[in-house]
Amino acid sequence: MSAKILRILRIILSVSVFIALALGLTSSSLLIPGIGPWLEKLQIGQALVTFSLAIFIGWLLVTLIFGRIYCSTLCPLGTLQDAAARTVRMRPLRKFGTLKRRYRYTRPLTALRYTVLFLTIACLMAGLVALPSLLDPYSVFNRFCANLLHPLVMEVRAQAIGSQASAHIVAASIGATAVAAVLFIIVLLLSVRSGRIACSTICPVGTALGCVSRFSIYQMDIDTDLCTQCGLCEDVCKAQCIDLKDHLVDGSRCVVCFDCAAVCPASAIRYTRNRKQLATPLMQRLVGFDRQPETSMECGSDNFETKTPEK
Repeated sequence: MSAKILRILRIILSVSVFIALALGLTSSSLLIPGIGPWLEKLQIGQALVTFSLAIFIGWLLVTLIFGRIYCSTLCPLGTLQDAAARTVRMRPLRKFGTLKRRYRYTRPLTALRYTVLFLTIACLMAGLVALPSLLDPYSVFNRFCANLLHPLVMEVRAQAIGSQASAHIVAASIGATAVAAVLFIIVLLLSVRSGRIACSTICPVGTALGCVSRFSIYQMDIDTDLCTQCGLCEDVCKAQCIDLKDHLVDGSRCVVCFDCAAVCPASAIRYTRNRKQLATPLMQRLVGFDRQPETSMECGSDNFETKTPEK
């Protein structure tokens, strides 16, 4: 199956999951029976909080085979980041501001990633859910829907039926609304500027999956015999994990979105389990090679003179 088709299918699935979860979390009357609760159970953050080890282990096995497909398909916050990053890079908006429209490879912030993961695990083991709820992507998305979208929907309904009830802009508490608004702004700003930087640095779910996906069977791989160094794959890599200097894709950060493979004109980057090596290596170590004496020809002489280098 071609990369363009895989990308389209991935987008359809991620948008469908996003809409289904957004509707259910915004209003119980909009919940899609059966589908909404089932999608909620599949969220890794929820599985960790409720100690659903079967779901968590299942996702680790899926990641070990296919990579971080959870991040590009079932994570609603990831879809929101993609939408924000894509919107500001649309052609009609490119003339506004000085925002960097193309992505570039960045080195992984390994220390930060594992520090956040360690703190999250420690909090869960201690029964403290405040910090994990602020970092878990599904919990953050739930805050958006419950504290920002829900009041707006209630207000629209009240205005539609001519109700004289007070405004519903403020949710259950001002504090919850403020936290949701701040998180929403931070996520949007990060995604607009650097794509999936939140997923690859401060998301504990992404880091946990990244520990497994670096060894996944299927990964994005660059065929160095076909690559023309055009840089298009690096331009669209929202995880900023494609290093064209070494022709490597950081599997721990790649979210398997297929954007890079879809734009490659030479089909040099592929989602495969077979790693492609150079047909003719650029450098080879010569075993058993004895250096020969240097030879030179003196000027004005018809004969070659052999000179042995001084030791």
